[in-house]
Amino acid sequence: MKRRLLFLALSTASSFLVLVGHTQTPPKKAVEVVEVDSAGILEVQTDELAQSQSLGSGSGVYLGNGIVLTNWHVATYGALLLWEEFDLPANEQLLTYELGDVNNALADSWICRVGFNFDSTSTDDKIYEVSPTRKNGCVPYDLTQWLKFTPSTSDSSLSINSIPLEQLLFVDRDLELAIIKLDSDQLEETSIKPPCLSTVPVKQGESVTIQSHVSGIYPAVTVTAIVQDAEPQLLLDPDPRIPIENRYSAMSIVTTIAAEQADTVGPGSSGGPVFNKQGNLVGLVWTGQGLEDGRKEVWFTPTLSWLPLLQEAKIPDDDLRKILDAPCPAQ
Repeated sequence: MKRRLLFLALSTASSFLVLVGHTQTPPKKAVEVVEVDSAGILEVQTDELAQSQSLGSGSGVYLGNGIVLTNWHVATYGALLLWEEFDLPANEQLLTYELGDVNNALADSWICRVGFNFDSTSTDDKIYEVSPTRKNGCVPYDLTQWLKFTPSTSDSSLSINSIPLEQLLFVDRDLELAIIKLDSDQLEETSIKPPCLSTVPVKQGESVTIQSHVSGIYPAVTVTAIVQDAEPQLLLDPDPRIPIENRYSAMSIVTTIAAEQADTVGPGSSGGPVFNKQGNLVGLVWTGQGLEDGRKEVWFTPTLSWLPLLQEAKIPDDDLRKILDAPCPAQ
């Protein structure tokens, strides 16, 4: 499956993944209690990397109670699809996962390279295998075990602790959404004001604010975008480098940003929060494309599309239920 996710910039020292960009996270040091943004950066940290190294993956948003929202392709093996020669059958893809779903054993599996047999004349030889345990050169289906979340701050001189992500609670490719949990006790040194989940549709012509760690830059970059759609649409991933038969759709709202700010959203922005003028969360960035006039389209998966589905899913996590059952007050 020949695939390059437009906004995913995920790297490790492993030969599996392609280095796209380094995060610019400041050195860690003891800090007093500080106020930080709910937006944050997701970094890859593997055993192969030195403790001093962190490499950019994407963005996310902290909702409180240890809950982080990001994209499907950031939280799962989606980066593996960067390989031009890699092709994972649909029935082996981790498309959906809910906590406690014993039917999805692949969620705990690893994808491992298979040595190429130069003596073979078969064109159907697999170059990978799915393994229940880790081996050398393997990548987990559930990439959250390699990811850390660092809340963003407007003061680049401050050092904020990176928190390992612990558990994948929910993931759905059609929504381009993943819900992950971390240990909220490790955020005691920070004061975060999480956003609520908006149930109010965005309107055509409305201004929204996008926060993201484009190109792995820390702190988060903020940009204003203009909503182009009157309602959510099921949109096909636009990346022209991906064969049309391998592209996938996600429920989306299209926004545009001005040409002079086009570089403020790009690789590393995936999973970044989109806020309305009230500061409520209306969606997450998932992909986009440049326009001929220099402007950029940024597509986000809207809260209004996936919040009702999550409420109905009855995901058995008490902390998550508190968030899903308490959306933004009607305005």
